[in-house]
Amino acid sequence: MLRAAIVALFLVAVLGGCGPQEPLRIGFLGGLSGRVADLGEAGRNGAQLAIDEVNRGGGIGGRQVELIVRDDGQSGEQLIVAVNELRTARVAAIVGPMTSAMAEVALPLANSAGLPLVSPTVTARKFFNVDDQMFLVMSSTREEAALSAQFHHGRGARRVAVAYDVRNLAYTESWLAEFSRVFQEFGGEVVGIAFESAPDADLGRLAERVLAVRGDLVLLIASAADAARLAQKLRERDPKVPLAASQWATTQRLIELGGSAVEGMFLHNYFDGQSRAPAFVRLRSAYVERFRREPDFAAIASYDATCAVLGALARREGGETLHDALLKRGPFAGAEGDFSFNANGDSSRVPRITTVRDGQFASVM
Repeated sequence: MLRAAIVALFLVAVLGGCGPQEPLRIGFLGGLSGRVADLGEAGRNGAQLAIDEVNRGGGIGGRQVELIVRDDGQSGEQLIVAVNELRTARVAAIVGPMTSAMAEVALPLANSAGLPLVSPTVTARKFFNVDDQMFLVMSSTREEAALSAQFHHGRGARRVAVAYDVRNLAYTESWLAEFSRVFQEFGGEVVGIAFESAPDADLGRLAERVLAVRGDLVLLIASAADAARLAQKLRERDPKVPLAASQWATTQRLIELGGSAVEGMFLHNYFDGQSRAPAFVRLRSAYVERFRREPDFAAIASYDATCAVLGALARREGGETLHDALLKRGPFAGAEGDFSFNANGDSSRVPRITTVRDGQFASVM
């Protein structure tokens, strides 16, 4: 009788061990509500497509990968709750956050927990060249803003009015400082006008303040929603005012909300929307089929960030931490080609100038 019971217990243990393995979990953290939800939604979508690809191939080590999504609401308090929930879910890493303002809150938590953050879209200079738990997929604001200053000065701009959103000050202040530094080296003048993004913000009054500068160019360092609304207010008052914006605004929402007011606006991108790289073509096709819209820079960067996490999980050796695997086991396959992180977890991309032409983003240089 005792022997039969032992055999039964043994069989239960063996059969239980033959069941499906617990999935590997990766967190996604981004703003999925509020005024910058387009950035978070695109990031979530890009991350999910990368995970779907690896799961179709059998997962990692025979284990499927699960994406655990949390909304930071572009709120420090909500982000803290979200990060704690992701830690409780035992995620291996977090893809995100999507804005520099949220990175300021998330990074101390990640450093304390030893939890890698692989951010698709954080570019503020303060996060670069630091040995910590944050990995950055795109180049810093310095490269993008410097190219912008050079490009617009070359087109004849000598005095620029800049409207920048203090709700994401870590990013907008960094972008403005880098643009101003280079533009002033060329002998140009920059006049910054701060505003705070809000549903009831008086963008008409802001447009009047910006136009009162009498600049050769109006530069918007703002989200797509605010850039679109402000462009409308500016063009109502001056239909010919030249407009430009930082990469933050380079999402499909800018075109959807801005319509004809954003035609001719110059923006920036670290990705080529017309790339013929095989991985990019596959991603674009899958994205359009599933989400019924073109992938923008946030979706592509998030896809790449997630691919890096998946690649590092698959390649790490022995007791190697995921942090160390991300540093050592690259290059990782991205949508447009392979990329790696340097010793501080930073990456590098080639900045591009783009414009809105016939309701689409078109590369200029």
